[in-house]
Amino acid sequence: MPLQTRQMQLEDAEELLKLYQQFTLNFVGSSARTLKTFQRIARRKDNLRWVVLDEQGKIIGYVNATYLKGRRLGRIHEIIVHPQQDFTTIAKLLAEKAYNTLTEKGAAVIQAYSIRNPHYPQIFPTLGFFGVETDGVFMYAVIDAARFLSEISPIIVRRLQRISNWNGLLQITCEENNAYFKKTKETVQTLYATNHKADCKILLTANTLANILLGMVDAQKALIDGAIRIETVLNKKETSKLLSAIFPKKQFLALDYW
Repeated sequence: MPLQTRQMQLEDAEELLKLYQQFTLNFVGSSARTLKTFQRIARRKDNLRWVVLDEQGKIIGYVNATYLKGRRLGRIHEIIVHPQQDFTTIAKLLAEKAYNTLTEKGAAVIQAYSIRNPHYPQIFPTLGFFGVETDGVFMYAVIDAARFLSEISPIIVRRLQRISNWNGLLQITCEENNAYFKKTKETVQTLYATNHKADCKILLTANTLANILLGMVDAQKALIDGAIRIETVLNKKETSKLLSAIFPKKQFLALDYW
């Protein structure tokens, strides 16, 4: 049965919030959406928000777009897809819906916003889009290292869950603050303290950690340059695999652009 699409409805708000929260656990950035956020955008009557449904009628993706009539400017702000679904296939379907609707409304220019989404180059060039460098500036400051570690823990957990053939205790130490992640075959558990010695301990500053998560610094290069220190019982190959899994080169920064 082919995937079904329809316009977003007010009744979708709760399901959309859950979908967004699941999606952003994979990536980095603010996740400040609330139920009221989705209720607000779903009330709009300009027919520029679409959802994709699976065979059971559950929402597995959505697109949010806007149209500035006076400037004949269309904007595709956000495409969200359930992490267990094929992003490229579903996102392309949503992008086409938004693109066709904006074209019908008379858009002379259509912009698709993305901050380091590695999938977008596979989708938008086929619709006639091309990449444009901007001189916008994004600044991220870590005020509280302990809170920062706590906030990024779900991201680390999700990435550790993808690793096969390794179980153990990972420790991330950031300016004397520690986060522990105990991985077994079944689960990844976040610990705030433990008497056990970590199989792999990663030491770095809050600034380095933020830069790596935002894709500004490559973790492997940071290790070579000494910005990251590792104390581990793992061999070099296992250590490299673990570091690449929790700090992949292609990062996707999700922000609250509406």
